Amino acid sequence: MKRFTSVHDVADVPALVQQALQLKRDPWAHAAIGRRRTLGLVFMDPSLRTRISTQKAAEQLGLNVMVMNVNGDGWALEFEDSVVMDGTKVEHVREAAAVLGTYCDLIGLRSFPGLADRDRDYDERVMEAFIRSCRVPFVSLESATRHPLQSL
Repeated sequence: MKRFTSVHDVADVPALVQQALQLKRDPWAHAAIGRRRTLGLVFMDPSLRTRISTQKAAEQLGLNVMVMNVNGDGWALEFEDSVVMDGTKVEHVREAAAVLGTYCDLIGLRSFPGLADRDRDYDERVMEAFIRSCRVPFVSLESATRHPLQSL
């Protein structure tokens, strides 16, 4: 699977749930699957449970984990094209996501809705910009409209 943004991205949800239950019984059964691979977790917004549970699951699969709190650990990202970036947004998502995709084998992103423009939130522009630019498998940790990990 190259993209997980909704439970609708999963071909067989009951089989996935069964696999999850098996992993719950033996969490380290597949510890070698992520060996020498890196998961990049990008948080546009604060997180506690999603961050900790995703990081723990990645470690149980043997993945290295890199966490970036955008707007906290790094520059705020610009999502519009042809913008002069002379304010607080000095990094464009195109370059940032592409760089993350070269260092990480998988990207997880959490971004909340802006709650200013419903149509803009439903366009999922933040998530879609990352997917277009990172060029590695992608997992939504929460977007403007969905929280697929909690949906499962």
